[in-house]
Amino acid sequence: MSSNPAARRRPTHRKGRPTLTRESVGRAALDFLDHHGPAELTMRSLAADLGVSPRALYNYVEDRRDLLTVAAELFESEWRPPELKSGRWRESLRSYCRALRAHYRSHPGMTTLALTENITMARHPTMLRNVDTLIGFFEAAGLSLQDAYRACMETIRLVAGFVELQDIVYDRPPAHVNPADLAQLPPPWLRPKEPENSEGSGSSNASEGSDGSEPVGDLPHLARLGELEPDSPDTLFAFSLDILVEGIAARAARSGE
Repeated sequence: MSSNPAARRRPTHRKGRPTLTRESVGRAALDFLDHHGPAELTMRSLAADLGVSPRALYNYVEDRRDLLTVAAELFESEWRPPELKSGRWRESLRSYCRALRAHYRSHPGMTTLALTENITMARHPTMLRNVDTLIGFFEAAGLSLQDAYRACMETIRLVAGFVELQDIVYDRPPAHVNPADLAQLPPPWLRPKEPENSEGSGSSNASEGSDGSEPVGDLPHLARLGELEPDSPDTLFAFSLDILVEGIAARAARSGE
């Protein structure tokens, strides 16, 4: 028998099927989410994707919740943030957020799924160290420990929220969204409804909403948006980072008074 550990490593496939482990099942769940919506991830659908029976998965995870916990821990363990430099904390924070955004976008829907499923047991040591480091970074920038924690959580919320609410519409447009609408300013959902006229039933009041609601009236600021170029997601994200950075700078200045 060979003494080489690599020679004893478990094969990744047997008879054309993947050799399952707890980690490989979690990895498969992450890969599944790259191409399907969170609601589509079930034990049965994942088993079909892997070419095994659903019963086989239960040898490695207890249920769907346990499966999601393993996937979330893998997601957390893969995050390798850039170095945070307190001497240039503004640009360092921007770089950190841009990298975190890219990480969240690599597995779209994972954050929303973790929140909706309340996967509280997914606490990978790598994630805990990353959070602890970010808190220390903000404290070194001049915030109190409590404000440093708040700034850490706000940073994560900003990036995760932007990815889940803004990026995902561009990266994976829902079936009801026309990609061409994303290049319009204001977008169609920020315009008043056109009055509806039904044949044979008389015309509706043009000043009244098509659903019978009160008339919208003048919308001068939304109307003027049509004169501007639409923002790309990157431009919007840079604006969000400006607000975050300047807000933290103002808070740190108050703490030093």
